[in-house]
Amino acid sequence: MSKILLSSVIAMTMGSVSAAVYAADSATLSLTGSISPSSCDVSLSAESIDFGRIPASSLDEEFNEMMSAPFNVSVTCDAATAVAVQAVDNRLSSAMSPAELESSMGVTFPALTEKHIFGLGNDSANEKVGAMVMTITEATLGGVANNNVLSSSDKSAWTMHRVSSTSSFPLAKDSYFALGKTVESISPAPVTNSNYTLKSGVFLKRAGKYPSGEEVNVDGNVTFSIVYL
Repeated sequence: MSKILLSSVIAMTMGSVSAAVYAADSATLSLTGSISPSSCDVSLSAESIDFGRIPASSLDEEFNEMMSAPFNVSVTCDAATAVAVQAVDNRLSSAMSPAELESSMGVTFPALTEKHIFGLGNDSANEKVGAMVMTITEATLGGVANNNVLSSSDKSAWTMHRVSSTSSFPLAKDSYFALGKTVESISPAPVTNSNYTLKSGVFLKRAGKYPSGEEVNVDGNVTFSIVYL
């Protein structure tokens, strides 16, 4: 009898559990998460270039050139990512054309086009102060020298440029630059860290071509931005 009773109790208990677990006809399990893209940052070794006070008396030539110290544009990513850097001229309205360079300073640069010449602001007479050209002289990818700088106007077709201290590459406004995967590659390399060494050349007119007795500001301003490819 005890065995029968025990069996009955067990059967009743299991029935209760079964009813609790399968109380609903259906149940839904949800699974959530998010896929985060790689993140990259761009930084400058110097956020400003200051030529200081330039005596008007020192601008005694038709064409006066000053060169900045080298500075670096660095890109870091939290994972290998195909990116380029874009340089935007925030003084675009004051940028000279090659023809204006020739007429105001008597100089021509056959290798430069209008897209390579950045603005330096206007003086009180609303005349363009001068011109700036920025060039890449060397670069590294993952800490290793890489002289294969690529440029593009549309992020689709890329042109190769060999850079060195004696053969620099002039940046173009609103265009993109990156590093090739290999020495001969025209495809941008995935980046975890890359570094570009640049110099900035400033061209100023003869002092007599600026408003007399006034301080004239040299006011270049360029934004470097990461562009994901």
